[in-house]
Amino acid sequence: MNTIKEAARETPVRGEYDVIVCGGGLGGVAAATAAARTGAKTLLIERNSFLGGVATAGMCCSIFNCYYTGGQSRRLATGGIAVEVADAMADATGYGRKWHNHKGHIIYDIERGKLVLQELVEQAGAELLLQAWTSGAIVEDGGVRGVIVESKSGREAIRAKVVVDATGDADVAMFAGASLHTQEKGLHSLCFRLGNVDVDAFVNYFRQNPNQFPDYMDVDWTLNEALAQYDECGTFLFPHGGGMQMDAFKQAKASGELPETIGIQDTTDACQMHALRQTGIVHVITGFTHFNGLNAGTITRSIADGRRMAFAVTDVYRRHIPGFANAFIAGTAANLGVRTSRYLDGDFVFTADMMTSGARQPDAVGRFVGYDGVVKHKGENAWGMQVCHDDSSDLPYRCLLPREVDGLLMGAGRSISTDDPFRLRVMVHTMVVGQGAGTAAGVASQQGGSVSSLNIETVQAELRKQGVTV
Repeated sequence: MNTIKEAARETPVRGEYDVIVCGGGLGGVAAATAAARTGAKTLLIERNSFLGGVATAGMCCSIFNCYYTGGQSRRLATGGIAVEVADAMADATGYGRKWHNHKGHIIYDIERGKLVLQELVEQAGAELLLQAWTSGAIVEDGGVRGVIVESKSGREAIRAKVVVDATGDADVAMFAGASLHTQEKGLHSLCFRLGNVDVDAFVNYFRQNPNQFPDYMDVDWTLNEALAQYDECGTFLFPHGGGMQMDAFKQAKASGELPETIGIQDTTDACQMHALRQTGIVHVITGFTHFNGLNAGTITRSIADGRRMAFAVTDVYRRHIPGFANAFIAGTAANLGVRTSRYLDGDFVFTADMMTSGARQPDAVGRFVGYDGVVKHKGENAWGMQVCHDDSSDLPYRCLLPREVDGLLMGAGRSISTDDPFRLRVMVHTMVVGQGAGTAAGVASQQGGSVSSLNIETVQAELRKQGVTV
């Protein structure tokens, strides 16, 4: 590889903090909010002009409802900031706490969501730095003591006692020299949203043609349960992979109206849909690309092909799906939905056994509900559903710690030390990880900055104050 030698330069210090959180996705929002609530002077750095990451910039406008346990004794088993976010999103969208009555995703208006997340962080007392890229780590005496950022203000250093890496791609850990794994062939998608949809007509199509809605796909429920949530909340989830089971999409593919692939995008008929009656908006997740999510050139191609795919799929919607005759593309995602990329190679590895129902950890810094993928729908090539466990599981603090690098914690579910980066990547889980990391970072900043020799009981006591059961 050709290289260019850069001249040595001095970098101005923008400021000093107790805790810096890099990455303003849901994990970063939870981490910054939690750290600030411990009393730590906290800064949240985000590359976009708003918070939310995949939940806003990625246009994935729904939170999978794994807050509740499965089985007959359904109960709320995840607390803290993850629940605060879901409640606030639902409040802003207009249906409040009613989502607790249903199994389906918590679907929200992403524009309101941007403000909800911003105000959550600000009200906790954390500062924001938007449109700033984390481009380096300050490492001194074996510990991370801040980061380098690039923005319109130029290249600047920001010092901190503890840094939380909530970038999702383990960027800070990479800059700090931590040992990492890379997912060479991840799964990625570009979401888009359609406006001017007659959502009632769309939902009524399934009332009149129930055989076109695939029960027990994506969510462990039936059409009747999906309709009950729509009637009470005004939100409707059509399951991932469900487009393959619909006659309209089968016919469109058979006639050539909907290509099997568009560029490197495939599975153009997966068609998960999140509908909001209040706004006449339907968000769509369909089409996938498979590559190393750190390759900027392929990311560019995936986004470009994804945009073409959005228009091709929308043409099929307008011609074949009731309620979409006058629909238009109201936006394509600002960011590619990268599911996995880099993740920590730590001394302690989070495994499937730790996600089993009722698994407990002595160093727990969070609690969540795990799930299993089960194929129950009888359609050809049917996708599975996510069946929540009957009891919760604990998040061990040890899986947030890099090897041989102090002062740094991982704050996004898909970048912790694990044997499978898919395991804790969903929104609820990543907020649990973020709150655990942020709380620990805040406590560590008050105890000298070492995250490896932290008194875990102090962290757990602080988490309980923040509504987390540990």
